[in-house]
Amino acid sequence: MSAVHSVPVVHGDITGANILIDEGGRAKLIDFGLSTVIAPLFGQPHLAVTSIHPGAIHYAAPELLSDDANFNGLPLEKTDIYSFGCVMLQILSGQHPWSEIKCQTPEFRVYGLKRQGHSAQRPNGHPAIMDSDWDMIQKCLRSKFELRPSA
Repeated sequence: MSAVHSVPVVHGDITGANILIDEGGRAKLIDFGLSTVIAPLFGQPHLAVTSIHPGAIHYAAPELLSDDANFNGLPLEKTDIYSFGCVMLQILSGQHPWSEIKCQTPEFRVYGLKRQGHSAQRPNGHPAIMDSDWDMIQKCLRSKFELRPSA
């Protein structure tokens, strides 16, 4: 992810389905269809950001769903960090983030909860999620993007 952010590009759709593992055990990020150039690229001002398309709602950072006048709506590196925290939760628990929401339209419920500042909950009974892992996941899932770690 730090290689992507060094360009400066925000992936915008980091989910478990968009990460492959190569023969050497290295994670490879794929599907850059929703990527956003967050600054002029290679000195080309015409390659700057033009639109915002948050990816899967369960993995989308809450600021992308906000109508806060203080947020300019542009995806940030920290939006990918939020999604990475969701992927960590998925890998360690074997469940998608927000899987505790059981209703006909969980996407609408997740959308509302994120806008209210709620985070995905730690699944019970998953020994693979150690306290240190959960601490990192919580840091990535902070509702205020300024408080999330960097890649």
